[in-house]
Amino acid sequence: MSSTVPLMEPQPEYTRLSHAGESRRVSLSQDDDNTAERAALKRHTAGRLESSKSKLYAVVALFIISLLSFVSQTELTSYLYNSLDYDQPYLLLVLTHSSWLFIWPTQVISIAIYKHIKRSRKHGYSFFDPYYIKRNFHDSIRNQHRNVYKTSGTIINEHYTQDFEFPHSISEFIMGKSMIHIIKCVFALTLILNTAGVTWYIAMAMAPASDITAIYNCSAFTALLFAVPILHERFTYVKLSAVGLAIAGVFFVAYGGDDDGTSGNDDFPDRVAGDMIIAIGAIMYGLYEVLYKKLVCPPLNAVSSRRLVAFSNFCASLIGLSTLSLGWMLVILADLMGWSKFHWIPSAYTWLIIIISVVCNLVFSLSFLSLMSLTSPVLSSVSSLVTIFIVGLVEWVLFGVNISFGQVIGDLFVIVGFGVLSYSYWAEITEEDVDDESDIDPTDTEA
Repeated sequence: MSSTVPLMEPQPEYTRLSHAGESRRVSLSQDDDNTAERAALKRHTAGRLESSKSKLYAVVALFIISLLSFVSQTELTSYLYNSLDYDQPYLLLVLTHSSWLFIWPTQVISIAIYKHIKRSRKHGYSFFDPYYIKRNFHDSIRNQHRNVYKTSGTIINEHYTQDFEFPHSISEFIMGKSMIHIIKCVFALTLILNTAGVTWYIAMAMAPASDITAIYNCSAFTALLFAVPILHERFTYVKLSAVGLAIAGVFFVAYGGDDDGTSGNDDFPDRVAGDMIIAIGAIMYGLYEVLYKKLVCPPLNAVSSRRLVAFSNFCASLIGLSTLSLGWMLVILADLMGWSKFHWIPSAYTWLIIIISVVCNLVFSLSFLSLMSLTSPVLSSVSSLVTIFIVGLVEWVLFGVNISFGQVIGDLFVIVGFGVLSYSYWAEITEEDVDDESDIDPTDTEA
């Protein structure tokens, strides 16, 4: 029976070896999992940093563009009043704000052309082929309005996109619950904005541009006061101190000059009245900024920055349409009441200056509304205070308006106040953007 060898005796040793190998395999598998997790975390962190940096770059670019365009519009309007003797505040207001109507169509057509060029190059067909022009433009325009409709729904309910269904006709688009809400809000905003705008154009004929810029930008203070109860922004003494410092700088700029300068009271006998009128405008504009953020800005955590900017352009066009519909009544009423006798634009050169001024306002409105959508109306309003320094510098260089020591001190106050407020909003400015893949235009990915 010596042939009966216990074949299973080595099994315990083999089993132990097997378990050891399995343990090593499990250990290696866990190491691989940990490495993959670390790599995924690293990619996610890098993506978040890149998203935050992209938003920061957009905010900085919009800030610079808004500064330059606002200063240009201010100086051109002052030139119209004081050098060309064209004093038509109500007409200029209507022309300027009605031009906002073209913002959204310009964006839609520009993006449609870009998408068509991109697809024609990708697929190798002719750029002028009527079939592809019609198809690509239809797809792009439809998807841009789809995104607007979806974004409008998030204002009512930030989870609206989960059950999103695009309307099948123009009437359904306009009569949708969210769009009716937007139209009503835009109408109210138009009344407030144009009331503030009228004070700006009236005061421009009564006070120096530096006064108008300084006092009108006091809307930063009223925006802070309105933002606490309306937007439920957290009140902090840092924000209050920053806004207060900037406002103090405003008054240094407005009233720190020398009376014997070229912008003194002899040139503007109604300067005090003009300053009081523009102060009312500052209050109204601060209210407008906060209500705009409250009523027609979707939540930042529900919509990507790209859609926020696009939607702000859509709302700006609605404001332009409302102004065009109602503004001419204001021009006629002002003429009948004797507030401002209507005079048509006298020359081609005056037309040119007005057109450039209107374009500057368009650029400012695009950048400022986008900036306000991405950040806070308080920060956006205080950022515009920096234009005080630039306006004073431009008037000194181009028109010989003296800059006093008090104005320099005021400019420094404004800049420091803006810096402090920017620091207090830094977390919001650099907040990670929403990666909203559902708003990608199919013309980007369609084969």
